[in-house]
Amino acid sequence: TGTLTDGDILAHKKALLEDASVHPGLADLSDVRGVNERAVTPDGVRLFTSFDQSHDEGAGRLAIVASEDFTFGTARMYQMRGEDGKVGVFRSVEEARAWLGLPSAD
Repeated sequence: TGTLTDGDILAHKKALLEDASVHPGLADLSDVRGVNERAVTPDGVRLFTSFDQSHDEGAGRLAIVASEDFTFGTARMYQMRGEDGKVGVFRSVEEARAWLGLPSAD
């Protein structure tokens, strides 16, 4: 919720790398529907994909849930720049969970 910046996303990516409980191939669902101020830039998207490429040892799939059009479009930019099949962008949590192969949240 609140503001989402390039720095926030990069810090999250770095924290996941350092977290011993995050295992290779782990599915990640990022729900950004509560973000009300977006400060993610096209340069940031390029930085994220470059970071992903240099730290790809066993990375799992990432599902991003975004309901607002601008955020959805930015997430799609990230998806298109990344490795095929690693990132999915969805309007609902249910779609994202299904794509990740997770059970329904019902």
